[in-house]
Amino acid sequence: MWVYVGDEANPYNVFDFTLDRGRDGPKRFLKEYTEVLLADAYGGYNGVVAGNGITHAGCWFHARRKFVDAAKSAPEVAREAVALLNALFAVERQAKDASVAERLELRQKQSVPILAELHRKLLVWKEQLLPKHPMTEAVNYTLSQWEALNVFTTNGTVAIDNNVSLSFAIAGGFSKSRMRDFE
Repeated sequence: MWVYVGDEANPYNVFDFTLDRGRDGPKRFLKEYTEVLLADAYGGYNGVVAGNGITHAGCWFHARRKFVDAAKSAPEVAREAVALLNALFAVERQAKDASVAERLELRQKQSVPILAELHRKLLVWKEQLLPKHPMTEAVNYTLSQWEALNVFTTNGTVAIDNNVSLSFAIAGGFSKSRMRDFE
């Protein structure tokens, strides 16, 4: 089940059922779309966004989840990463009712420095952790998605995460009790 959530200009929520998780479903659905696709790092999206004018924006909720999941293996790293990510989410709560321009300005002033600190720490952790360490997966996921994860800092209409789609489709693998882990 693919969940597409609209915006103010297109206030529609669409559930598109496909028989598999291949990229053909989203590629067909988004064939004429040329805006921003806010999604996780599922590789199938690469074929959807490549060469057709769609910007892939990453979901910080998914990145944060990786650190939460690996917290037992490196609690200090998880604590620092989650604290920085929580600071990003705090900026978003502050900007919730702001205009697009005000939200973008707030992100530029407050979120960009937080992201610079996080990026610096990610690079340090990458050097310190063993390649097979569970926390390395979280670090590598975040670094590999860095450009997509930062789209929200250059576009005031893009959300920091795609949690709104989770409220429509718990079927994506999350239970309500599991979602509390990320609050």
